[in-house]
Amino acid sequence: MNKIEKIELEKSVKDLTLRNNEIKGLILAENSLGNAEKLDAEYQANEIKITDAQNKLNENKNGEIKMTKYIETKNSISDFMTILKDSNNKAEVANKWNAKLAENGLEIKDESLVLPTRLVSSIESALTETNPVFKAFKVTSVGALLVTQGLDSSDEAGVHVEGTEKTVQSAVLTVDAISPAMIYKIQTISERAKQLNTNFEEIYETIVAELTQAIVNKAVDLALVEGNGTNGFVAIANEKDAKKVKKITAAKYVDGIEDAVDFVRATAGIKYLIVTATQRKAILAEVRALNANARVRNLDVEIASEVGVDELITYTGSKALKPTVLVDQAYHIDMKDLTKVDAFEWKTNENAILLESLSAGKVEKFAASAVITVAGK
Repeated sequence: MNKIEKIELEKSVKDLTLRNNEIKGLILAENSLGNAEKLDAEYQANEIKITDAQNKLNENKNGEIKMTKYIETKNSISDFMTILKDSNNKAEVANKWNAKLAENGLEIKDESLVLPTRLVSSIESALTETNPVFKAFKVTSVGALLVTQGLDSSDEAGVHVEGTEKTVQSAVLTVDAISPAMIYKIQTISERAKQLNTNFEEIYETIVAELTQAIVNKAVDLALVEGNGTNGFVAIANEKDAKKVKKITAAKYVDGIEDAVDFVRATAGIKYLIVTATQRKAILAEVRALNANARVRNLDVEIASEVGVDELITYTGSKALKPTVLVDQAYHIDMKDLTKVDAFEWKTNENAILLESLSAGKVEKFAASAVITVAGK
């Protein structure tokens, strides 16, 4: 039963029930036995129709409950992985899985793959847990053109004196748009199944871990360094609007960070310092040199406190990142929901799973970030 059929049945039950309530009153008020019998016959016929419609709705509901229970079980994961391992191409995977769902009370009426709930939930939760930098971004899942706008005005608010003309103040509405691009990761199943001896629990956990890790890591790299405006992202390092991102050159890390913090200070939100492990070590050395009488411990919280930020994050990627101070939620990433069934495709003639996300990213606020270049580093 599709949604339209369900809505029509529910409306029919409602309308027939209202009509029968009306008939009850008409029968009581009717003086003619013949007319009363006709009304009673209509009432009885409506009751049969109501019962029939309710039975169909209950059957559909029971089918949905059965399907839901199966999708949420470990058996659905095991069945799904068995089909992946034993199938040779996309069509075979889809046919076998749809047949398995039909056995458990779900009829597929479109070309989408309905995935086991546990696999979907694992992917969804892993998205926000696999990279320490990711939490600093504002993340949505619209999957559409990412547009940011801001009202830029250097004029102060005026005070109007009665009898004088109000001064017209200048303001420029800036609109930046970035088209989303696809971030994807393919993981072969047959090779992984051999490595894990067909342990289905490990297979699905490995898929979740590797695919989500790769996609989130790529999104972070695009947001910090790689985004060039043509790949769905404009990286913080490549942002040309000096009112949003300040490019700082300094002789020492601590001096550059101080300048960066001053730039973003007026913007509300947690101030993060994002650095590589090598940069973190150098910053710690500089901080300790400035505090000869009190040794600063090798803790993120102490380093952050010494340089004037709220939190220090160590970047775990491999790109050429410069120390970056970023205000929380000031960089906006839109990643179309990875749990949507159309986000999973099967590479033709290969036993592989493809996880992808239509994504875009851009700095969204003024005084949002600063990128630091240290001479000779």
